[in-house]
Amino acid sequence: MQTPKRSPFGAPVAQASLGETFCHATSVSIAIEIRQVEAHQSMRMHAKYLSTFRRRQSQDFLRMSLHRRSPAWMHSRLSNIGLKGPKDNSTISPSLPLSSWVMHLISGSDMTAFDHFREFENFLEGVGLPAGWTPHLNENYHHDGATIAAPRASRATSATPANTCPSPRHEVRLGTPFSYWLPSALPSNSNGIPSDPQSNVNLKHRAIPESERFRVNDEQRMQLVTSLEEFREVIGPSFQLPSRHSLTRYITSYFQGFHTHMNFIHVPTWSISETPLESLLAIATIGAQYCFEHKISNRLFSAGKSILIERLAHEADRLGPRLGILLSLAKSQATARAKPWAAEGSCTGVTPWEPLDAIKTLINLMGFATWEPNESLLREAFGLRELLANVCRDVGLEEPPVSPGPGCDQRPNSTSPKASWLSWIREESRRRTKLIAFSFTHIHSVAYNVYPVIRTSEVRLRLPCPTEEWKAPTASQWEMATSEARKQQLNYQEALSLLLHNVDEPAPLDPIPTPLGNYLLLHGILQRIFIVRDLSLPIMDEKASLPKEEVEKLERALRSWTMGWQQAPESSLDPNNENGPIPFTSSSVLSLAYTRIYLDLGPYRALETRDTDCVARTLMRSPDLSRSSGVTSALLYATHALSIPVRLGLDRVARSQALFWSIRHALSGLECAVLLSKWLSSLGRQGVEGLTDSEERILHWVRRIVQEAWAVVDFDEDDNADIIPAVEPSPKILSFAVLKIWAHFFKGNTQWRFINMIGESLEKYRRLLIEKIT
Repeated sequence: MQTPKRSPFGAPVAQASLGETFCHATSVSIAIEIRQVEAHQSMRMHAKYLSTFRRRQSQDFLRMSLHRRSPAWMHSRLSNIGLKGPKDNSTISPSLPLSSWVMHLISGSDMTAFDHFREFENFLEGVGLPAGWTPHLNENYHHDGATIAAPRASRATSATPANTCPSPRHEVRLGTPFSYWLPSALPSNSNGIPSDPQSNVNLKHRAIPESERFRVNDEQRMQLVTSLEEFREVIGPSFQLPSRHSLTRYITSYFQGFHTHMNFIHVPTWSISETPLESLLAIATIGAQYCFEHKISNRLFSAGKSILIERLAHEADRLGPRLGILLSLAKSQATARAKPWAAEGSCTGVTPWEPLDAIKTLINLMGFATWEPNESLLREAFGLRELLANVCRDVGLEEPPVSPGPGCDQRPNSTSPKASWLSWIREESRRRTKLIAFSFTHIHSVAYNVYPVIRTSEVRLRLPCPTEEWKAPTASQWEMATSEARKQQLNYQEALSLLLHNVDEPAPLDPIPTPLGNYLLLHGILQRIFIVRDLSLPIMDEKASLPKEEVEKLERALRSWTMGWQQAPESSLDPNNENGPIPFTSSSVLSLAYTRIYLDLGPYRALETRDTDCVARTLMRSPDLSRSSGVTSALLYATHALSIPVRLGLDRVARSQALFWSIRHALSGLECAVLLSKWLSSLGRQGVEGLTDSEERILHWVRRIVQEAWAVVDFDEDDNADIIPAVEPSPKILSFAVLKIWAHFFKGNTQWRFINMIGESLEKYRRLLIEKIT
């Protein structure tokens, strides 16, 4: 017995019409032709025919859908633009691009409403969405095998792993554009470690758990124990160094997880023996957190911080006057103590300590304390933040006075390629470490709504070099990567200024920044939003909007940034990207930037309290969202942010994808959730009459995403206030559902309890909203 077809949400659909059957048969025939071409033709002819057949297949399906579901007036307009019925063998006129035919379906009076949606073309193309895609509102579609090619699909999508069984959730659907580009989930075990390192070649550089570089042997551990005894007076008698197996596990987890989001250590030349003790303890602190071993991570943090403060107290003369007040107490206590480690160099007795090591250690210590649920650790994070900023200023946030050579690297006059490579590594490591320190202190400011401790005006460093050069494992491969003549990367100040002062059309920077450079530039734009809003607030009015001219400048900068991201060869929305997850992380920061232009939630989160009831009550006092033409762009990004975990699977991503899903996604998701919920709530109060064309599309997409989540996720809640009906949930119901989806996602996180706190706060905020209207 033939199984009846079902809609994407499980409901049976009507029997296919004759025209639909014809088109389906045509699609099957074309699919067979494709396989024959793939098997017998050369690569050149394969590409040519494959493109032709897939275009025919897509056009056949479009004709079927349009003639099946569109009214008579649309049929006449289709004929006028060269798109015939399903029984006609003619195709779309070659003179009319497929992405433009929708414009001919809109009457002259409707074109004004559609113009605003046109402005999102760069956004849609930039993240892999087809700019000409338009849903048939209020309809559910089931895609029977045909595929519609998405722009830039080679970069914006990734193939499903071969060892992953297909499921209905992976099918391409006409009902939502987001299924065209979303990345595939990373195959993993319950701990988030790839189950088969060979199943994804993009992970080879970070998927070897027993790498020789990260393995701690007995000799190295004994050397660490000896160095540790020299600081016994400051770390206390009870602290014991973990076993070499535990240390290996922690170091490996750090470089596989945390460091991929903040790539400032040169892994090919990194060595355990040449790393200061406090820096190694800071690395192990975060690694233990990624191994879910919270008790030992707290002990490692305390020991690493104590050793760092002791060293800074003795080395304050090598830094500058800014540390004098911060370290005065520690220095007075340390003066009487001898420092046997000073004569031998570093804590491991191999490499002399330098102030840059303090910055690396502080980044990792702060990276742990900032997100811990313990309020005392959060207070320490604020102190470490001030210390980090002052050390950075003392070391210098500008380029060294060395004339750069051709390309993006600075090469000394040396006949040895290895000497040149090692010298370049030192300079690039300094640059990246300082830039990462700036970005992380800024994320801290975003999370807790405090003034940025390092301003963009202080950062006078060059943007980082391309990933290929940074990851080159040998001097010869590095020389090969730098052999092609290329322009030197722009100075951070210069690049940010070009983005903000572009008064004409949005344009990418030249040369295109690397993924890390793009990520850093987004922080500069985000910081400007905070400072301009802070300076623009009238007295006693915390709900003031940004000045109109500033909004226009910021949106131009973000569009230019998106164009540059799109053109960067290393950029990809796939979090399993071989160049690391930073491009994927940047997409969440971009959503946060758009959201903050129109809704300032910074003063209304109270995340520093770690009190979920307090956070929920504070969110209740946040300002309403005003509907406007400009806010549509922020809504589109908020919808895009919601679609990602739903498409990949809420629970799967929350529990096993910590390798690429960072806390930056959680901070962005929180604000995107509230913005989208507030907009949907306003539609519930004002009604959906008079919605613009763009707003109707966003509302439709949200419905599809919410229904997709409700069909598969186990929401084990017993309140019935936001049960999703089978068809057309109202905007009010959707506003509660969006919050519930994000809350469920955050509460399922197993990596950082800070994210769990955000999820519980959102759930309580949702319940307060429900109580308010009942």
